[in-house]
Amino acid sequence: MDHSSESVLIEEIDSNDVPENELGQFQETEPLRVVDIIDEAEEEEGALIKRYVQGLEFPDFCTKLEASDEDDDEEDEADEEHVEMKPSTSAQAQSRSEQPSSSARSGGGGGGVRKSQLSTALQGLMGEANISFVYGRFETAERICMEIIRQNPLASEPFYTLAEIYENRDEVKFLNFSTLAAHLNPQDRDMWIRVSDLLVQQGNLSRARLIYTKAIKMLPKVYQLRLRKAQLLQKMGETNASMFTYLKMLPLMPPEEWKLCLTTSQNVARYFHALRKHGLALEAMEAAYSVCGARFTLEDINMYLELLILNKQYAKVLKCLRERTNFEIENDQEESLELIYFCDIPDDFVPELRAKLCVSLIHMRAHHLLGYLIQNVQEHITLTADRVELYMDITEALMQEHKYAEAIALMSPITDGDTVECPAFVWLRQAECLRQLNRTNEAIQCYERVVQLAPFCYDARFTLSALLKQQGRNEEAVQALEQPGDGEGPVIARLLYERCVMLKQIGRIEEFLDVGYVLLSRHSIKLYNREEMMAAANGGSAYNAESLKTIIQMRSKTADTSANVDQEQQESGKNTTTEASDLTSKNEFDLFMELVRTAHEHGRYGAAEKICFAMVTTKRFSFYNDEIERIIVLVCYFNDDCAIAFSYLRELIAKQPSQANLWNLLSLMIQKGDEVRYYRYMRRLMQRFSEETKQMRIFQGHYHLNCASFKYALNIYMPILRESPDPIVALCIAAAFNQLGIQRKVLRKSAAVSQALAFAERYKELRCAGTDLADCAAQQEIFYNIGRIYHQANLLHLAVEYYEKALAVPLHPLIAEHESILGLQHEVAFNLHLIYRANGNKWKARQCLMRYCVV
Repeated sequence: MDHSSESVLIEEIDSNDVPENELGQFQETEPLRVVDIIDEAEEEEGALIKRYVQGLEFPDFCTKLEASDEDDDEEDEADEEHVEMKPSTSAQAQSRSEQPSSSARSGGGGGGVRKSQLSTALQGLMGEANISFVYGRFETAERICMEIIRQNPLASEPFYTLAEIYENRDEVKFLNFSTLAAHLNPQDRDMWIRVSDLLVQQGNLSRARLIYTKAIKMLPKVYQLRLRKAQLLQKMGETNASMFTYLKMLPLMPPEEWKLCLTTSQNVARYFHALRKHGLALEAMEAAYSVCGARFTLEDINMYLELLILNKQYAKVLKCLRERTNFEIENDQEESLELIYFCDIPDDFVPELRAKLCVSLIHMRAHHLLGYLIQNVQEHITLTADRVELYMDITEALMQEHKYAEAIALMSPITDGDTVECPAFVWLRQAECLRQLNRTNEAIQCYERVVQLAPFCYDARFTLSALLKQQGRNEEAVQALEQPGDGEGPVIARLLYERCVMLKQIGRIEEFLDVGYVLLSRHSIKLYNREEMMAAANGGSAYNAESLKTIIQMRSKTADTSANVDQEQQESGKNTTTEASDLTSKNEFDLFMELVRTAHEHGRYGAAEKICFAMVTTKRFSFYNDEIERIIVLVCYFNDDCAIAFSYLRELIAKQPSQANLWNLLSLMIQKGDEVRYYRYMRRLMQRFSEETKQMRIFQGHYHLNCASFKYALNIYMPILRESPDPIVALCIAAAFNQLGIQRKVLRKSAAVSQALAFAERYKELRCAGTDLADCAAQQEIFYNIGRIYHQANLLHLAVEYYEKALAVPLHPLIAEHESILGLQHEVAFNLHLIYRANGNKWKARQCLMRYCVV
């Protein structure tokens, strides 16, 4: 609970009414001492002034004296829509709030002033000092002033005299004494201005700004101080702060200064209107209207009304028009304009004011007057090219109130007449109204006119494409999204993106891939040949700056390479949109994934690789570098470009050497690319890592197996199988022994075949993982692999037995669901047909093919 808000009732008690035993509990206390904060502040201030006159440097003294006088009333630091001056919290400000005395020099109204504290004796001394100054006895006058300051340092009179003494003798002392005089007599406007002008002459603009700020705090109603401060801020180049100062000055100006007030308000309003700060612009015009509204010209009233409409103060628009014109209106109350019955617009009403009156009435929901307003506008605003804007202001007001039919009626003289050529923005507004009224065919025709007259109006293209798509006119919808001109203009990212989506939906795959590449490559460097592709992939990571510098050097660019990379990206991005695109990198990455997926499905691996390089030669997609690197490896592998794929894959392996998937990819590449290069890389990689991983060793064994170095492969596989039994390793050992058994120069072939069969059984045990063969999900795989070993060993009767078991085994539900991928019946049947055909049983061989291998 807030106890400060509670009221306390104190009741006075007579001591005679209190019993003696209770009265003895009370103790007499000393009265509390009240510390006068203002007096303490003044004592401190006086001590500082005494120290200065005794020789302390003035800048240090001034800093201490004015520590709380920061420029805290700067309007540019305040909230731009509601600027308020902060109240002074210092004890000095409290002391300045006292009323002026008769001995203080008056320089303007308002603000606080310090009472003169000169005693009768010191006033006599002050008169003697002034007389000495008049007769030219400056040293005597200065000594007397110093004595007065020693006795009463807070009096301003001696500082005025000292300032006059040094006015033509020492400019620095004159400035210092004048500053103190103004500080001690803050109501003296002329002294503040005099000090500030001298600081400006010395070039100390920031100090002059602080002086004006202090003066405004003391004399907040003196507009001349704000005027001079605003002029100073303009000279300092601080236009924004200057305009805010002008804005706070306008309400303080007297009517006789109407010319300055009107000119200043116009400049301030134009400045804030250009910054789209319509509230501040209106504040300036309203301040001028309150001071000199009767002096407003038609142009001034027009600007004032426009700002009122922008700030949605429509009632004030009607009020102003009633005051300044012979416009008549009937409403429910004299003062209120909430409910309007009728209005009469004179025939001689100015067109600009007539348009603003109609806009205000429309927004004030005077919808029963719409017919009268539209007819009045068409009759009295003669349609010319300059007045089309007036018609469109009223049209947009009608559209904001969802009066689309009335808006079309108002625009009919422009769209249907021959008086003026209908501009594109008028067709656009009519198309939007027709679309809102579900008149789709007419809206499409209007949007087509917009695109024809303004090819770079992209919103119209998007809407036109969407409407055509709704009607099933997909080809025309795609055509509407084409880049305008001959393709040399700026590329609009959103336009290309929407076109890509549309092309994919209607199945135009070639164009989809081409347009998608143009969109994704607008930020990247174009690669012109395979040498540049190899250079870009040399670093093995997405956006390798060194690789890009190499490409620039290859193009005979001899200047600074880093600058050339940026220049090349700018040249490559000439088609980049100059407007802010609403496409995010996430949108474009999702499109990239769809492009690669589509290219893979249609066998366009070259196009997919080209799209991938558009992604790795720009910084825009650095967040997705890991995904892009993995994708480019797969794309290059499918495109039989293993050299580039290997550049990226080896960097991935270096980052994650224990990932089996990466080693599997490298194993696949061995079957297509340069085997010596892969083996050397593998040896270097194994030397780099202190502990060899299982994946590295298995890859080494696979490499030797693929190169027909079966004994080397067995030397690697055997220790791995002993350390961690793995079915794939056992199968590889069986395959290696089987290959040794069918070689010509092997002496003990039967022993090799026996070893192959033994390890095949070992593979079967490990593959079943301790379960019964009948319950194993991989029965088909086991029978097929053992059948192949028998087949290669020329034990055909056993091979046929296992092949037939593989065909007869019931498929696991997972295999049956994905039979085209996981099923082996096609491979089994083909091998079985080879055995039957080699033994002359062509009927059986044909039966196997017709049953299992016919597509």
